Amino acid sequence: MKKIYLICAAGLSTSMMVEKMKKAASKDGFECMIQAVGIPMAESIMPSADCILLGPQIRFEKENICKIAGDVPVAVIDMKDYGRMNGEAVIQQAKKLMEDR
Repeated sequence: MKKIYLICAAGLSTSMMVEKMKKAASKDGFECMIQAVGIPMAESIMPSADCILLGPQIRFEKENICKIAGDVPVAVIDMKDYGRMNGEAVIQQAKKLMEDR
């Protein structure tokens, strides 16, 4: 089972995105665990992560997160998809990141 983590600042909107992504993954038959965590927890989740997605509001943290993540793929969620809570698009983004790994 793939583990996808969304890293955010506060967590409210990212938690909503997690729910949209879970619905999209279920509909697609894609088994995965999706969880939102704050920046302070980022380092602790890296060893078990298959993919890290950042909320667009913390895109400035990407370089730091990439250093911590090592070979775990990291990307920023597209602002349009995030604003529209497009879980299907974000799940596809995560799948592509894990494919390219």
